[in-house]
Amino acid sequence: MSERDKLPRWVLWLGLALAGGWLLYTLRGVLAPVFFAFLIAYMLDPLVDRIEESRLLRGRSYGRAVGIAVILAAFFAITAVGVLVIVPMVYEEIVSFLGRLPGLVARSRAELEPWLVQYGIEIPTSVGHAFEQLHLDAQSVLSKGYAPFVAALRSFLGGTASAVAGIVASLMIPVFAFYLLYDFDRLIAAAGDLIPPRRRAEANSFFGEIDAVLGQFFRGQFTVMVILGVLYASGYGLIGVPLALPIGITAGFLAFIPYVGSLTALGLALLMTFLDWQGWSQLFWVLGVHAVIQGAEGFIITPKIMGDTVGISAIAVLLALLVGAELLGFTGVLLAVPAAAVLKILFQRLDGRYRRSSFYAGDAASPNEDA
Repeated sequence: MSERDKLPRWVLWLGLALAGGWLLYTLRGVLAPVFFAFLIAYMLDPLVDRIEESRLLRGRSYGRAVGIAVILAAFFAITAVGVLVIVPMVYEEIVSFLGRLPGLVARSRAELEPWLVQYGIEIPTSVGHAFEQLHLDAQSVLSKGYAPFVAALRSFLGGTASAVAGIVASLMIPVFAFYLLYDFDRLIAAAGDLIPPRRRAEANSFFGEIDAVLGQFFRGQFTVMVILGVLYASGYGLIGVPLALPIGITAGFLAFIPYVGSLTALGLALLMTFLDWQGWSQLFWVLGVHAVIQGAEGFIITPKIMGDTVGISAIAVLLALLVGAELLGFTGVLLAVPAAAVLKILFQRLDGRYRRSSFYAGDAASPNEDA
């Protein structure tokens, strides 16, 4: 075969990349537990390294295994306790609120309607029908107990068979995480050995930059989400906003999406304030608490913990989240921002190469030559 008939190398690499992407997309359901296990291993590896190098375990053959067991046990114990404690608290708070909801709606409407009428604002009759339907829905939920939540969970998992498969996959995550943590450094070294020696320094620099960005992003973002969730829940709880704990959890969970977490917290807090109307002072307290938390997040929490880790605009983040959700659903949402950060680093490297190339230099020099 002549040189002219050979495919360019970049075509082969592009074909391999597309084939690999298609394979990952096809096996996304099977690979999801492995991905989450790798994410846990990636986040916890620095802690395991510290324990392994501690005075008690340094130089011992079983040091890493002990460190992994301690960290994973603590991680999953905290997660389990959090779920077993927080979920019942959230459920009881929601049930209690739904029981009070019809009375709250009637009282709030009686107090707010005369004030609105003074300014020529009439409450449409459809709102009254909506409140009546809300009352019926609340009574239905209260009568069924946990059944609606179980049905929603089963629908989310796609039926009984998928639920069983999801439970089995979830139980496999700690196992995968243990083995990934145990061989984490070895796997990284083996992957590095696959890189040609002449490209190894450049590849190490590239992946080192990605590691620094992703490591700080995942660990920092998780910390920010927890802090904001606690602040919203405790802040709104102290001033008597109903459902403060669910609002805080929701706001903390959505904090990784620019503006969505804070706006959700404010919107839900205002809704609860109007439903449980206690006067204008309560409304100002809600706005004040939200402003304080937003100020703390913008000027202290996020800059101190995250810095300019990702370095991409809010619009780009939202676009990445939409694309990730469309391609991979919830997993895509989790991967969207770090994937966008990796692509930014890659494009910066490619742009640097292009600007150093003879092609770019030749084009830049051509106007002078024509002159």
